[in-house]
Amino acid sequence: MAMTKTEAAGAQEWTARPNCSLTPTARRNLVCGILAISLLVSGGFLLAGAWLVLPFAGLELAALYIALRALDHADSASETIRLEGDRLTVTTRFLGRDNQQSFSTAWARVSLEAGDAPDPLICIRSHGRSCQVGRLMTPPQRYQFFSDLSRRLRSQTVKPN
Repeated sequence: MAMTKTEAAGAQEWTARPNCSLTPTARRNLVCGILAISLLVSGGFLLAGAWLVLPFAGLELAALYIALRALDHADSASETIRLEGDRLTVTTRFLGRDNQQSFSTAWARVSLEAGDAPDPLICIRSHGRSCQVGRLMTPPQRYQFFSDLSRRLRSQTVKPN
């Protein structure tokens, strides 16, 4: 998974997104190319008298279209964690739904929790609210992010005298 870290003007932001092997333009070109080849081949069979090939070619193209639309939908998923001043903001986007939660850095606690997954997710808690992040990260990225965020939160809460 693609994990980016940005630091600017006292704010840190981590963003996790799924890897996209095809851009939307490349997907469109792929579908158009397969459509042209499939229609050419099925049109040849239609001219030869095997007209039943055409509906099955249409079914195959419909299945390909549905699969690529599902990929488009999944590629829009993201998890963004922003640490700015005394606020920790978590924004997740899955299946077209955005969810944003904000926590005070003085009270936020970060832990690794296994739950149903074989690898633990990162759980952020404060004042009875919690959210889990890390679904779009590989296990090494998750552990690295956990240690980085924990260290930064500790440094935010410890004030020098």
